[in-house]
Amino acid sequence: MRLTYFGHCAFRFETPAGVTAVADPYRNQADRYWFTRLFPGLRCDLGLITHAHFDHDAVERLPEAASILRLPGEFATGDLNIRGVQDLHSGASRLRDFPNVMFRLDSGGVSFLHIGDNRVEWPGDVARAVGEVDVLLVTVDDSKHLLSYEQVDALVQRLQPHVVIPMHYAIPGLHSGECELLPPEGWLARQRTVRRLETDRVEFSAGKLPGQTEVWMFQPAPASLNAPEITPG
Repeated sequence: MRLTYFGHCAFRFETPAGVTAVADPYRNQADRYWFTRLFPGLRCDLGLITHAHFDHDAVERLPEAASILRLPGEFATGDLNIRGVQDLHSGASRLRDFPNVMFRLDSGGVSFLHIGDNRVEWPGDVARAVGEVDVLLVTVDDSKHLLSYEQVDALVQRLQPHVVIPMHYAIPGLHSGECELLPPEGWLARQRTVRRLETDRVEFSAGKLPGQTEVWMFQPAPASLNAPEITPG
């Protein structure tokens, strides 16, 4: 599976057979100027939307022919299997009853979990539905906007993935000064093994994953930083 990062929580998954899915494309809304650039136009077969917040839900930027998945359930196409697991958004009390769908993607013997903005206190049925995963995409930044360091660490300890990929943190050139987020440097300093990649994409293969959990920091794809600029207002 090839994984490409476009900043914030947006990733493109591409299977060995060429099936593509884009998770959580971002946009601004009238009173929230977080992004200085439009989400880039990308080819994809599927759009995965974890929840209906502006920074995860720019479906208008996806191809017209793409199928949009928002709900829990099982879906398969070609060599890609997807399981949507519904739980709840993390954060303040006003969000605690807000639904969020985590997406588990399996292809080529490697499993990925994109949690969206989910809480980490999963009930038993949610944990069983997620199962074991090889690669965890998790929200973390030094403002602790969604999860505390301790909550992220507890989730990693529980799942024991081979690779942890941070998301939902401030990126220079993509996020505006009005954005409430920070980089994840404080959390990264707590981790045993951190790989700072010089690329926006990595190919994952079964049998070629780290033996112990590593944190991998991606560079955002040039397409995300070279997309049309947005001015506030």
